[in-house]
Amino acid sequence: MKSWIFFVVSLCAAQVIAQPTITSSQMPKSGDTLRYSNALPTELPSNYETGGANMSWDFSGMTPQRQQLLNYYSATKTPYSFYFFGQIGQKTADTIGAGPITLTNVYSFYTNSSKVFKAEGIGYQYSGFPLASMYKDEDEIYQFPLNFGDKDTSTFNFKFSIPGDLFALVQDGTRYNDADGWGTIKTPYKEYTNVLRLRTYVDEIDTVTSQFGKFPLPRKTLSYKWLSLNERIPVMEVSGTVNAITGKFVPTQVRYRDGFIGRLDVKDGVGVNQNMQVSVYPNPAVDLLQVEGGLHSDVWVATDLAGAEVPVVWIAPGLMDVRDWKSGVYTLTNGHGVVKVCKL
Repeated sequence: MKSWIFFVVSLCAAQVIAQPTITSSQMPKSGDTLRYSNALPTELPSNYETGGANMSWDFSGMTPQRQQLLNYYSATKTPYSFYFFGQIGQKTADTIGAGPITLTNVYSFYTNSSKVFKAEGIGYQYSGFPLASMYKDEDEIYQFPLNFGDKDTSTFNFKFSIPGDLFALVQDGTRYNDADGWGTIKTPYKEYTNVLRLRTYVDEIDTVTSQFGKFPLPRKTLSYKWLSLNERIPVMEVSGTVNAITGKFVPTQVRYRDGFIGRLDVKDGVGVNQNMQVSVYPNPAVDLLQVEGGLHSDVWVATDLAGAEVPVVWIAPGLMDVRDWKSGVYTLTNGHGVVKVCKL
């Protein structure tokens, strides 16, 4: 009897610490709404670049700076179903560019199959017309199944151009994936066991062509992603640039899977002042800001980080237009309290 109990306990323990296998099931699906928080690279733990077997990474001390949602749609529920069939669309921006080179309603499209999760192209509206740019050589972001010790190399080539040859961008490069670690990770959101860490190095050249000429821009980036069997985006991701001469990695973005945070401290740049019994969303905002709570709209004042007042434009009761605000953090006040808003 004792030997049987020992066998069962040993089997359970082996399952707990088993190495994970990442498949297409851990990739985003149509209809997903996934929230993540951003943190500062200066708060990264000392061993975040260390890989290996049965590792323990602890990011739990990081402070959220702002939150965003990743929304994924079936291509048929986007304006670009004519170009993309069966793909997954993710809205990445309301507006990109300015003047004659202004794109709106921008989506990125992906294919998720049993073998690969890859980028297919982007859809955008230009002068009111829905258009698309496709990869000539698709970017294979993940290849399945993905296990500890797996490595793969793939190339990609993408060309985007504005009709009339006003502007063109060609991205040509190579992606190197290395599943170099597995273990347990703690984030400010929760602790995950059996995560796989993927180290991705991308070496590419971005060539910009305009009326002023052709400009090749070499770019080397590196990212570390911790993938869990229980989530459909990385539970932690650290990305940045690599110095072409020294090879030194400089992290520029840190984000992790998170739940809704009702209030962030003023120093963190975004949040809701709960004492006001009002809410503003989405926060960060891109074009429109919904203000709820029954306070009269004409008393609101908005200021940037330098203390300069910016126009408050209401296009409907409780609906504030922030499209003319520059990207940054703003303070909204109405005599009863303060709300911090991040404008993307």
